[in-house]
Amino acid sequence: MLFHGFYILSTEPLIVSFQASSKFYKGIANEVLNPNKPEHIDSLPSWFRPKYLLEHIGGWGVPWHRMARYRMKQTIHALQGRSHYLIVNAADEDVVRKRFLMRGTKSTVSIYINEHLYQLQQEPKIYDAIYTAQLAPFKRHALAQKIEKLMIISYGGDLHTFCPELKHADFNREFLPRQELAQKYNQSYAGLCLSAVEGAMLASCEYMLCGIPVVSTPSKGGREEFFNQDNALIVPPEPEAISQAVEYWKNHPPDPQLIREQTLKRINQLRREYCVFIADLIKKGGGGKQDPEKLMEVYFAPPDGMLSRFIKINEIHKANLDDFHLH
Repeated sequence: MLFHGFYILSTEPLIVSFQASSKFYKGIANEVLNPNKPEHIDSLPSWFRPKYLLEHIGGWGVPWHRMARYRMKQTIHALQGRSHYLIVNAADEDVVRKRFLMRGTKSTVSIYINEHLYQLQQEPKIYDAIYTAQLAPFKRHALAQKIEKLMIISYGGDLHTFCPELKHADFNREFLPRQELAQKYNQSYAGLCLSAVEGAMLASCEYMLCGIPVVSTPSKGGREEFFNQDNALIVPPEPEAISQAVEYWKNHPPDPQLIREQTLKRINQLRREYCVFIADLIKKGGGGKQDPEKLMEVYFAPPDGMLSRFIKINEIHKANLDDFHLH
């Protein structure tokens, strides 16, 4: 799910979804739809008046103070005539959401991944493991220090300066296009998930859609939604344990097609549940009855998937609402 923009899920009524993150929440989107600053809402195109806002949690939302902020946000939006729904990734988040009597549902952001970009490829294995992770402390890159042939993918930057323990690793200095990223996944024996607390971690699903298994530490945030005995090893957050798990997958490579099929099956199951939720909102908002299977086709069809419903914040004024009707 992309930051810095909105997904238009329905036009009658207008339903938009977006993912919250620290940068996104405090940045321009906070100016666009900050319920405490209605003058910014007035500066938007006349058609951009969402009836329903679906905010997907970007991190782990169980801490009470964080959930309390979302609860206050829902109240303020309601007073201004908009309905805010909190979409959580993990079961424990959903429990807390319900305790706070908040509108919303559980539906991982991983359903927004474009599986048409992440495919199996006939590539030689170059890397023992790959780790797609921004250069931030919570990603715990140093835990991968004992993996000999390692590739780190981030938004760009100098990995060796950020994490001297990984001076032996390859990395990208510039942003890597998704097609090249999928190729790197296919060139790897395993994908790493090393954070202790995060959100759904889109990369964990991207790995498996490209047919490679996962080595993960125990975590909170929802990425375990897609893990099973065929595609993941969960080990202690210790360099030796992580290296040994990578070696296991290297010496016992699983069936890539099976990993992809299982992952896609689970993604589509969750997508259908999400589409039922959206269909109910459309009906509630006066838009009539929608078939969830039709919404599946509209939202996730190749080649762009849900990206076809996305508007960048700085391009909202250029957008045409007619392009997003549910035909």
